Amino acid sequence: MNYRHLYHAGNFADVLKHTIMIALLRALSKKETPFCFLDTHAGIGLYPLQSIEAQKSREYESGIANLLSMENAPDIIQDYIAIINHFNFDQLQYYPGSPLIAEQCLRDQDQLILCELHPEDVATLKNNMPRSKNIAIHHTDGYLGMKAFLPPKLKRGLVMIDPPFEVTNEFELITQALQRALIHWQSGHFMIWYPIKNHKAVQTFYKNLRNFEKPILIVEFELNSPAIEGKLSECGIVLINPPWQVGELLASTLLPYLATALNANWKIR
Repeated sequence: MNYRHLYHAGNFADVLKHTIMIALLRALSKKETPFCFLDTHAGIGLYPLQSIEAQKSREYESGIANLLSMENAPDIIQDYIAIINHFNFDQLQYYPGSPLIAEQCLRDQDQLILCELHPEDVATLKNNMPRSKNIAIHHTDGYLGMKAFLPPKLKRGLVMIDPPFEVTNEFELITQALQRALIHWQSGHFMIWYPIKNHKAVQTFYKNLRNFEKPILIVEFELNSPAIEGKLSECGIVLINPPWQVGELLASTLLPYLATALNANWKIR
């Protein structure tokens, strides 16, 4: 399977993932000291929603487009919408991926490290990202990137692990990479996105993560609409060492709002 996120850009999973990511980055920015954001599977950075691929699935229509039509958004979601609007004019034409959303959230003293293995995608990513001394783009496997760049020189930081799940042992690869990283960087913040399809595999993943004996917050998010065969309808986010008060913010404000906007159910474990 040759995964292309362009088919899914701006869908409900992206909305959930990027809202939580912004909440984490805003939390880290409350301290003056700089931090590093490492994206292990960066993608191409900017996704044209009028492309043949995006128009084939049109998943953004029930994702980011729904959110843009809502009112009285919480502050974090207003930040997210402002970033989306920054890359668009009168209508929704582009969806920024994690690298560009993070770039919009980081300060001058912070660092952005992007890893992407696909040769065409990393070339597109370099074209889509602004030239800046605090942005580094590497053509490498994301898990090797974690080994090479952690702990970060800035000592504080967030790692986004968002693989395409092309291989059957992806959960094992994530767990192994986290285990290595936490040995040398016990205070690091980690965010992992994953599809929920094989519930047994997901439960095993949770069990293995809890063996790290670190603070863990698990978010599960499922669309209410009947699942279409082959189409994702449920996903999760795991936060390891979540920043202070992020869990409360998710439970009290962000997840209820997103569930209403996207017609979904959520729970925190």
